[in-house]
Amino acid sequence: MMRSLSKNRAVKPRLYACCLLWIALCAAGSGHSAEPGRGGYAGSFLRLGLGARSMGMGGGTVALADDGYAAYDNPAGPAFLNRRYFTSSLNSMALDRRLYALAYAQSIRGGDRGLLNAGFSVGWICAGVDGIDARDFSGNDAGTLSTWEHCFFFAFAMNPVAPVSIGLSGKLLYHRMPDLKDDGGALTAIGFGFDIGVIVKPMEHLRLGLTLKDLRSRYTWDTQELYERGTQTTDRFPVRFGAGVAGWLFSERLMLFGDVEQARIHKKVDDVKGYLPLSYTFGTQFSWIDRAFLRCGLRDWKLSFGLGYRHALSGRFIQLDYAYAPDPVAPRGVHVISWSFIF
Repeated sequence: MMRSLSKNRAVKPRLYACCLLWIALCAAGSGHSAEPGRGGYAGSFLRLGLGARSMGMGGGTVALADDGYAAYDNPAGPAFLNRRYFTSSLNSMALDRRLYALAYAQSIRGGDRGLLNAGFSVGWICAGVDGIDARDFSGNDAGTLSTWEHCFFFAFAMNPVAPVSIGLSGKLLYHRMPDLKDDGGALTAIGFGFDIGVIVKPMEHLRLGLTLKDLRSRYTWDTQELYERGTQTTDRFPVRFGAGVAGWLFSERLMLFGDVEQARIHKKVDDVKGYLPLSYTFGTQFSWIDRAFLRCGLRDWKLSFGLGYRHALSGRFIQLDYAYAPDPVAPRGVHVISWSFIF
């Protein structure tokens, strides 16, 4: 009896802390908010969100970062993974847009040898648009065009002390617009950037996260071979600062999280320069039976939802997730499907 009472007393502070932090973020988000440069600026495909699990909860998860896309959410995430993840994802969007992603993530445990606990992740993100109506300078039909952007990333995270993980992610960026040159060649731009992140676990079922994303990320274009008056141009990605909290309740059947993000743009576009308004994301995941999940979330007060199922297979797992999220620039929302192999 005394053991049972002691256990209940230990659970209550965690329960109260999770609920209070989540409510505080919700209250903070009740003011004005706007999407932090998800479109209209360079590198928008990296700000769409990734993976059906995250997208079904609004697309945040700065503090969560505990699946195959951990490094995308927060580069510090891989150090806290307890399994290896291979994940693929497809975003089907209106206006002939698509996004594909592949990622692998795992932790590295030092164990009894006293080595540093760490983790790493590698991945590829690709987004493109087909069927773009092309016109010449006289307005005549010139067929159709397409554009594709790629991001290859590698993240490494260290866990120097038990409750803290820090991580760094390097990103190789490649943008290709085919059939623009007279000889049918493509116009391309290459860039490099990186993200940094921190995750802290002050309690067993509570996480706090911080990220700084797209530092030095940019495309460098050279159109001197394409046009008479071509130039060299650099398009810098908005730098984004994110903070979040995530907590688990009721034997981890219920998960709640909240994120806040702000973006900074480098040059004046449409009379906008400097810091954009804050963006807020709140989400939840509920497991009503073992390995089956229901999810919903709000990103800037737009509702998304999703579901998932994890199937056990000889000590390993196959997980399928689906999400539907709103699309601010299209007549319909985004359908996201992800498949994960967990071992």
